[in-house]
Amino acid sequence: MKLHFAYDIEKDIENFIKGTRAVNSKKPTKFQTSFSEKYGDNFEAEKVKAFIEEQDKISGFDANKEIVAVEERWKIAEPIFIERVEKIFGISYPAPIITVYLTHNQRCTYNIEENYFFVQIGSEFSNNTIMHELLHFYTWHAFGKKLLDEGLSKLAYNDIKESLTELLNLEFSDLLNGKPDNGYPQHQEMRAEVKRLWLEIKNIQAVIGKLLK
Repeated sequence: MKLHFAYDIEKDIENFIKGTRAVNSKKPTKFQTSFSEKYGDNFEAEKVKAFIEEQDKISGFDANKEIVAVEERWKIAEPIFIERVEKIFGISYPAPIITVYLTHNQRCTYNIEENYFFVQIGSEFSNNTIMHELLHFYTWHAFGKKLLDEGLSKLAYNDIKESLTELLNLEFSDLLNGKPDNGYPQHQEMRAEVKRLWLEIKNIQAVIGKLLK
C-alpha cells in the first residue's frame, strides 16, 4: 500500500462541505468561520470555490510545493508505521494506492470506499493526520464491516474507531513529532479503556471484544 499525494480544488470543496456536517465535532473550524463571515452559512460549492481561490491569491498557495513537503515528511515515517500497523491489525492493506488530498480546511474527512482522505495544507503535523486516518482505514478492513454486519450501530462503531486512535500514543509516539493524538472529548473514557486494555493484553481483536461488552 502506497500513498499518492495530490491537490484538487473540487476535492477541497467536497472536504469543506462534508466537514460542516461532521459527527464528532460541531464546532466550526477557523476556515469555516472565515468563510461564514463573508458568505454566511450557505455552503454552496461555487461560493466555497470562490473563497478558496481568494485565499490562495492572498497566501500565494503553491500546490506542488505543499505536496512535496507532505511527501517528504511521510517518507520518514512510512516504513515504520506500515510495519507496525499491519502487525497490530494482522492484515496487509487491500488497496494498492490511497490518495491523500490536501485541503485548506482544518477538518479532514475521508472516504474508505474510494480510498482517499484529506490532510491540512501547511501543517507540520501532517504525519499525525495521515496515521490517524490510516488507523480508521485499517480498523474498517480488519473489523468494521464485520461488526456492522453483526448488528453494531454506526454510532457505536464510530466511538470505537475513534477511540482506537489512542494506539497512536501507545505504539507510534516516536512518529508523532511531539504532538499526541488527543481525540474528541466524548471519547476520553473509552480511550482510557483502550489504553488500559492494550497495555494489558496487546491484542486488537481482544481489545475490541472487551469494548463491545
